[in-house]
Amino acid sequence: MRRKLIQVLMAILLVLGGSVPASGITSADAASDASNRALTWLKAQQDATAGYAFDGLVDSFEDFWGPGSPKQIVYTYDQAVAAIAFIVKGDRVRAEKVLNKMRDIQDPSGFWLNSYWWNNGAGEEIRKHVGPVVWMAMAAMTYEKQYNDTRYRPMALKALDWSLLYKKANGGIAGGWSAWSNSDEPWSSTEHNIDIYRVLQYYASVDASKAAAYNSAASGVKSFLDNYVWDDSAKRFKGGWKNDTNLIDPKLPLDVNPWGVLALGLTGTRNYGASLAYVENAAGNPGTLANPRYKQTLTYNDAGNTLSGYDFDWTGEVLPAYDDNGNQIGNTGPDVWFEGSAFMSLAYYMQGNTAKSDAINTEIIKKQGTSGASLGGIPYSLKGTSNSYWVMAQQNCVSSTGWLILSLHRFNPFTGQYLTGGSNPGDTTAPTAPASLAVTSKTDTAVSLSWSPSTDNTGVTGYYVYRGATQAASVTGTTATVSGLTAGTAYTFTVKATDAAGNLSSASNAVTVTTNASGGGGGEHVTADFTAGVTKLSATDASIYITPVTPALYVDVHYKVNNGAQLNYRMTNTSGTWRQTVSGLSTGSSIEYWFTYEKSGPQYDSPHYTYVQ
Repeated sequence: MRRKLIQVLMAILLVLGGSVPASGITSADAASDASNRALTWLKAQQDATAGYAFDGLVDSFEDFWGPGSPKQIVYTYDQAVAAIAFIVKGDRVRAEKVLNKMRDIQDPSGFWLNSYWWNNGAGEEIRKHVGPVVWMAMAAMTYEKQYNDTRYRPMALKALDWSLLYKKANGGIAGGWSAWSNSDEPWSSTEHNIDIYRVLQYYASVDASKAAAYNSAASGVKSFLDNYVWDDSAKRFKGGWKNDTNLIDPKLPLDVNPWGVLALGLTGTRNYGASLAYVENAAGNPGTLANPRYKQTLTYNDAGNTLSGYDFDWTGEVLPAYDDNGNQIGNTGPDVWFEGSAFMSLAYYMQGNTAKSDAINTEIIKKQGTSGASLGGIPYSLKGTSNSYWVMAQQNCVSSTGWLILSLHRFNPFTGQYLTGGSNPGDTTAPTAPASLAVTSKTDTAVSLSWSPSTDNTGVTGYYVYRGATQAASVTGTTATVSGLTAGTAYTFTVKATDAAGNLSSASNAVTVTTNASGGGGGEHVTADFTAGVTKLSATDASIYITPVTPALYVDVHYKVNNGAQLNYRMTNTSGTWRQTVSGLSTGSSIEYWFTYEKSGPQYDSPHYTYVQ
């Protein structure tokens, strides 16, 4: 109770700027002062765009071409971070200025470019990346959840629909499109798949028209994260997946680990919380890809004082860095990435390690601007090294400054909610196991299954179908068809349920089924409701039959011979088996057939089956 009271007082003081006697950043006055200074800087960066083409957006960097000549660039991701930071600080008007302008400039198909020139409204980085686009949908989600106002929902849905155009067969969402190559990006980054997971789930829960598609996509993304880019031996996420080579991205950026904790929780289908220990304990000296090092202690002023934080990547060696085309882009070396350090602080708080979270924030604030135009700003990086993707700026920036606000206020943007220490963004209770798994139909290459729904304390979001130990399908309903099977082969299937937090149920009962033999015939179809098939009577005649498990008042058969006209007949019942004779056949004739049958009142349609004479 005492801890909860302290947390409430901290939250009030952060908003009102009050103070209590304490020491270090654990004191509410220090946190509040740092948060208010950060807000001052963000306001100044937004005010800089007033009267220009992109009035209302927030200048991304405190950088200049020369005296009095700002670079005037706004990054889409930064606008999302700024809008969320304004919401957290209670400045709804400034948040709406950002969101209104982003809504105005959204392409009709749903995307934004990675960045724009705010003075003339032209595109600056002509790339359409899923990550920044999803972050704008995340900002709209945060606004909607905090203010119970859906005005930006259409913008968010368009952004998500556009992003899902890049969905891949492995469940991951690919990177987007680049004018640099005039082609789709060949990679699926772990980062932007983490970004989209919770946003898809949220909008699936509030918009019935999107529920099926978004829940299915979210299940695919979760499977991609768990099964393609999570390294279970090292207990950390990898950087992503190369769709052009079907290989893992060898780089190991820091952010995917704390972001994975914030978006997926501490535990679930994988031990995501363990990735924080991986980052903390990686102790290469110097850090290399084989033996990483993320935590750095470096001097930050002329007096030789030091601060500790986390680098973007693993590299401690001072070496030339090159882009994918072989061009040198600065030098690698030890650095402190302030935005990423704020990620770690917030993830540690969610883990329940408040002291560690506060200590990281204390280190970040050592570099907060104290006067003039720099008042309240936080640099992007301390040393300006290359992180193997680009050279990190040393200027104060929106991303680091906005994320300091989120960290100080314990706000999780992936869920649009405030955290309490040691909390998951979802629950830890797994759904009940699916029951009554049964085969409803089969062919030589496919098996259709059904089962009874699971229950969960917060709601089931989908089901995973397993063929042996291999995941074979991901669905949101209680039926599935597994295709691509081999004729005349026995397969065993089970089903597990999952919820929004990624908790996985135990397995259903197992069913074993043998696919039909290839070639002629068609086999007998055994389902939970009926047994059906075709009996060859002669070279020219065959009898379609069905035996319902529950006696039926009627059964109608519908069939086509050699894809001809559809014929429909009320079948003849003999001792519970209904039959219809088809005549005029020849060797190789194909009959496509299906049934409409009564079952204790309601009427049902069966799957379609095929028989070859």
